[in-house]
Amino acid sequence: MGKPKTTVLNANHPNSRKTKQLIKSKHKLAFRDKKKYINLAKPSSLCEKLIWFRDNIDNTIEQYTQDTLSLLIEKYLNRFDHEASIIKARHKDKGNRRFASREDVIRHTIEREREEYNTAGIEVPNILEASQLLYLRTWDGDIKYLPNFKIIRFRCLNII
Repeated sequence: MGKPKTTVLNANHPNSRKTKQLIKSKHKLAFRDKKKYINLAKPSSLCEKLIWFRDNIDNTIEQYTQDTLSLLIEKYLNRFDHEASIIKARHKDKGNRRFASREDVIRHTIEREREEYNTAGIEVPNILEASQLLYLRTWDGDIKYLPNFKIIRFRCLNII
């Protein structure tokens, strides 16, 4: 039959070798899970961006041009304006910053994306090609199909 497996709870002494081995294996599993979630964060944020573009592209346009794509990106960069104005209105009424953390996240995201758009370019799906535009329209939002998209970096056209 054999001995029952020891766990951290029923080990004899906190400094025993078996207890240390069990703690080491638990830390290893926790570290592995943490790495897995970190690696999943970028595809999920890209997936959210693609879903926003899929929901906001104009279905009457057959193929986007650079001007229409820049207008769509401006709309994407201004997507938090309504929520930010509601939070600012609440601050004026009561004088306290109840939603300060959400406001800071929105402000930081807007600043980072605007800076990225003006300098290196923001990553967007290549809807300048008709085939990619059609694929984006028919996409169901599943992460496993992300490699099928051509992602381009699009910079601001009129840099001052």
